[in-house]
Order: sequence, then structure tokens, then C-alpha cells
Amino acid sequence: MDIVGQTRLLDTVRRFIRRNAHTHLDRVIEKTQPADIAHLLARLSAHDAKFLLKVLALDDSRTAEVVSYMDPDLATEILPLMEVDALVTVFMNMHSDDAADLLHALPDELSSVILDRMHGEDAADVEELMRYGPQTAGGIMGTDFFSLNRDVSAREAIAALQVAEDAEMVFYLYCVNEQGHLVGVLSLRDLLTHPPDTPLRAIMNAEVIKVSPDQDQEHVARLVARYDLLAVPVTDEYNKLLGIVTVDDIIDVVRDEATEDFMKMVGAGAEDILEATTIRSVFIRAPWMVLAAAGGIAGAALITTFRSRIEEVVLLAAFIPVVMGMGGNVGIQSATIMVRGLATGRVALRGTWTILARELRTGLVLAVFGSLLVGAAAFLLGRFDIMLALVVGGAILSNMAMAALMGSLIPVLFKRLNVDPAVATGPIMTTFMDVVGILVYFLFAVAVLSL
Repeated sequence: MDIVGQTRLLDTVRRFIRRNAHTHLDRVIEKTQPADIAHLLARLSAHDAKFLLKVLALDDSRTAEVVSYMDPDLATEILPLMEVDALVTVFMNMHSDDAADLLHALPDELSSVILDRMHGEDAADVEELMRYGPQTAGGIMGTDFFSLNRDVSAREAIAALQVAEDAEMVFYLYCVNEQGHLVGVLSLRDLLTHPPDTPLRAIMNAEVIKVSPDQDQEHVARLVARYDLLAVPVTDEYNKLLGIVTVDDIIDVVRDEATEDFMKMVGAGAEDILEATTIRSVFIRAPWMVLAAAGGIAGAALITTFRSRIEEVVLLAAFIPVVMGMGGNVGIQSATIMVRGLATGRVALRGTWTILARELRTGLVLAVFGSLLVGAAAFLLGRFDIMLALVVGGAILSNMAMAALMGSLIPVLFKRLNVDPAVATGPIMTTFMDVVGILVYFLFAVAVLSL
């Protein structure tokens, strides 16, 4: 639904809530996609959201589907508005992986109450999933997968598949042996294009790409991207099939990890800064502000040291922002490319020298172009002062080349130290260029202007 449609839906729902029009509201909800309803709840007041949840509760399966689309942060605000009995019913109707994710997000007290009141196989599956970390393969896998014995025929497999209502997103058919160990996989296309009497063992692929439940969700996402998979099976140490991670879960992982890396790179922390309290936001961002301030103060001290040289050539001060800005820009670009490459697995530690060399070459080409451009400007603004042009151009050439090298090298060093490389960018790179960039600039000025 586009923005205009969302706004129109929001106005309609609010109007029906004000009129207490349950029937009309229910008709609107029936025609609306569950994902759009979940988005709608985020824009309603607490009173209106509670009213809409009561209307939704008339259909347990629909409510469960809407809740499964909720962002965990939204769920912590919206779900406590519902009665506990209604919440238990909702979670009983959800897929186990979605239920586990949301229960992780809810307050421990409420989560425990819901788990205690859930019963049957669904409750056992949810509790099993909650044993794993929320950012692991086990934490995001679903247990409603479809598997058959490898000795079953294609005809029997198709018949079994037609009555498998509880299986979530049957992209592949997983083959197991008598002990339940994963031994092969085949696509639905393979199943339908072979003679009905063909046993699954004859058409399955025994080389199964799989993960263990404790592996990081980013690793699973890299496998999905590398091999163009729609689902990845999760097995224990005995190769017993525990569940599957489907592509819709991977999309959420990619989005969340990209957001987390971006927040780290700008020094805002890994957690959702929009959901944090003011005090928490200050504590998250203050250390990076102090680091930036320290770099700025050190830069100011360096400028003071070279005050006599600035007094001789006043235009030196005018070009300080240009020299600093161009170096910092190249450094951030190189660091971002390297951090993203390390995060997605496209840059391996063993092959980093090739990437470093390429970034240095790119930085040098950009540095030459930038130094000629700004050096020419300094030559004109300085009234054809060739010495000023050499200082500015030379400083920009050195700073940009150095920034490209350090922007690529620092994330690699952090990765080798088992520190998240995302924290190596942004404020750290800016502080580095504040100090070293100014130092290089004025060393060039002393060297050239003393000739």
C-alpha cells in the first residue's frame, strides 16, 4: 500500500473508532493486508490501538498474522494492551519462530505468563526456540518444516505434501533417514518432473547446505545470498533436522544488520536509538562526541602551533576546511566499503591486501584530481601565488591518499582483533583526519614556504 493509501486507511479507521462502529471497522480490516494493519497500529494512539485490537480479536488467525508482522519494538508497546487470555490465543496461532521472536522482545514477566498458559506441541516448540540466542540460526528458524523418508516415492511425497497444511513455506523437500538425520534435499520442480514411482533417494541432492543452531544469523544470510537459496536447514551435532530458516527471515536479518552497522558507523550505537530514552541516547552518543571533541581540540592546538605561519599567509587558514573535508570524505568512503565487505563476507581477511591495494589506487587517482582542482583554486584566490597552490595541492594529495589507506586498513585491523569493524568508522576516522590532516597540511606549509 502506498503512502496515500496508508493515510486514507488511517483516517478511515480513526473515524470508525470515534463512532464506535465495530461492524464497519471489521469490514475495512477484512479487506486490508495483515502487514498494513500492523503498520497502522504503529500510528494509532494507545486508546485507538486497543480498540482496533479488540476488533481483530474476533478472528484469532487474523490477529496472529497481524502480530507476526509487528516489529519487536512495536510489539512491546501494543501487545501489553491486550488481555492475557487473548494474547495466549494469539501466540498459539502463530508460527513458532515468530512467537519466539516476539516473546524475546516482551517484558520477562509477561513473556513468562504467556508461556505458562500455552500448551501442547506449539508451546514446546516455542520454548525450544527461545533456548537459542535471538540472533542465531536457532533463534530465527521455524520448526514447521516438511520432511520425508528418503525411501518414499515421488507419488507418495506429492500426496503427503498436499495435506501438509501446517508446513511453513515449502520451498524444498528435505529427506531424512530412519533416525531423522538429514541426508538430502530436492526442489518441488525436481519432485514434479520425475516419474511417480521414483524414490526420493534417486533424485535428492545429498550435498545439503546447512547450518548449526548456534551459528550467527549473518552467516546464514551470507549463505542464502551466495547460493540463491529460499531456505536453509538447521541441524544439530548429530545431523538431525531441527528446523529451517526461510528467506523472509533472512530479509529481516539483512535489514536489521544493515541498520545496526549504519548506527555503529555514525557512533549512535547498535541498539535502536529511536526507541531509547533521552538519558540512554546521551550515554550512547556522548563517548563519540568526546572523541570528536578531543580530535578537534588537538587540531586547534596544532593550528595554534603554526600561528606565525598563518599570520604570514592568511589564506592558509581559508583552505583548512577544504583540506580536512576532502580527506575525511575519501576516508569515510573507503571505510564504509571495507566494513560492508567484511560484514557481507565479500571481503575475506586472507584477501584483504588486494582490496587495500585497489582502494589505495582509487584514493591516489581521486587525490591527484582533487589536488589539481583545489590547487588551481588556491593559485587564483592567492593572486597567482604558486607556493600557496603547492602547499594546498600537496596537502590534499597526501591527506586523500592517506585517508583512503587508513579508511581501508583500520576496519581490517579491528576485524583481526575480533572487534566489530563497524565501530572503526565515522567518529574514529574523522578524529584521525582532524589531527593528522592538519599536521600534514602545516608541515607542507613550513616546508614549501621556507624555500
